[in-house]
Amino acid sequence: MRFVLPSVLVFILCMPLAHASCVLPLPPLNFPDGATADSEAMEFSKRRVERYLDNSARFIKCLDTMDKTAIGTGRDNEERRRRRINSYNVGMENIAKVVRGYEESVEQFNNR
Repeated sequence: MRFVLPSVLVFILCMPLAHASCVLPLPPLNFPDGATADSEAMEFSKRRVERYLDNSARFIKCLDTMDKTAIGTGRDNEERRRRRINSYNVGMENIAKVVRGYEESVEQFNNR
């Protein structure tokens, strides 16, 4: 009995991992105003964007792996495929917005 309760707790805590899927990373919300920001704020923003892009690359790779696995096992269906495609599209749109926002901030910083 002494080992049953901890074993059950570990099993319950690990259950969500069994159904884990690719998680869309949250994009950075705000970028510093390049016209007034100091170099430290811009460097921090750069690191946030780089971390976001790394997480996004992992997300895209995860979707690709899911796609290959689903096709290889024959368990793929149109609904799952559409969800993967929509997730990919949302991820790419977010990446484009983040890069565009960061580039605008850097351009303002460099032009002052």
